Amino acid sequence: MKVLELLSSPVWTGPAEPMTSVAAHLRARGHQVEIAVDARRAGDLRARLCSLGFTVRGDLALTTRGFPPPLLADARRLARIGPAFDVVHAHFSNDHSAALLGLALGGGRHERPRVVRTIHSARSLEDRFLQGFAHRRTDGLVAVCEAHARLLRERFRVPEERILATRGAVDTAAFTPDGPDLRGELGLAPGQPVVGIVSRVKPDRRHGELVEAFRLVVQRLPDARLLVVGRGEGLHDLRARVAQRGLDRAVVFAGYRSGPALAAAYRTLDVKVLLAEGNDGTCRALLEAMASGRPGVAYHFGAPAESIVNGATGLLVEQGDVPALASALAELLAAPARARALGAAARERMRRYFTEAERGSAVERFLEGLLSLPPAVL
Repeated sequence: MKVLELLSSPVWTGPAEPMTSVAAHLRARGHQVEIAVDARRAGDLRARLCSLGFTVRGDLALTTRGFPPPLLADARRLARIGPAFDVVHAHFSNDHSAALLGLALGGGRHERPRVVRTIHSARSLEDRFLQGFAHRRTDGLVAVCEAHARLLRERFRVPEERILATRGAVDTAAFTPDGPDLRGELGLAPGQPVVGIVSRVKPDRRHGELVEAFRLVVQRLPDARLLVVGRGEGLHDLRARVAQRGLDRAVVFAGYRSGPALAAAYRTLDVKVLLAEGNDGTCRALLEAMASGRPGVAYHFGAPAESIVNGATGLLVEQGDVPALASALAELLAAPARARALGAAARERMRRYFTEAERGSAVERFLEGLLSLPPAVL
């Protein structure tokens, strides 16, 4: 197959990593892969893809800046270059729209590429007319969990054969239980109970609810600490909330961490919390922590509800139930032996079922199967 990957982003974040992982698998399997990313805004994505040996096109803008002229120009360009590919694989709504419009401008000819969209976030599954219009006219849709696939079937009436439900993936060689942590750097004592969140700090990630839950935790476990790893526009307000609740000494802000420092941050934790998805609906930070041998505590939604086996690799709590969240955190922090056992089971689950090879193979089979189906009706 010859595949063109589209991603309307200039930075290595959110869907960029899973897109690159699948593209690398396809390339290793002998398929031809080209990638186009946002060419208007500054960022590290293009250089990073080039360093990995990918062909990165420069003839598509793939930007939301100045919308809609760049999208229309991209659609016209895709109408011309699309027939050279078997699959055009979109990852954001902007590039999805450009791909479908390009097909329409090309006359919707029978010998055309199949347009595929990976739905990386539940935002693209909201019940809006344009969402349904686009999804039903797309040749194939890849969901990052079964819950999202179910919405495609039930809400948007997409045929079963045009949907693939995948799992997230994590490198269990990069994220391991053993190795350095950040306790010494952050002034955390060995054995001190630590729960943590690794996420961009913004209101929709629900850090505020975690602070309220942790206020209840420290009433039971005064030595417990909450580690906040990340940066973002909500950091100032979060610090203010922590101060208002009198938790200044109990909440530790570690800033943004990446690479080996991120792996060390996970090892610092006894329990990892995740309360909302970002641009990557697989909730990769949860998978990385579980690969690091840490149990997860998460709200019951989407991918986390499929990643965590409740009571076996972590605990699931109904969304918005702050007292239940506090109870789950305190339960594991007060029983370190149980937390370690759940963490070991979590790592084994990641090692067996959440691999890049498994995800890449599933997408490869799906794309090949779509080529034998009639094109979707535009």
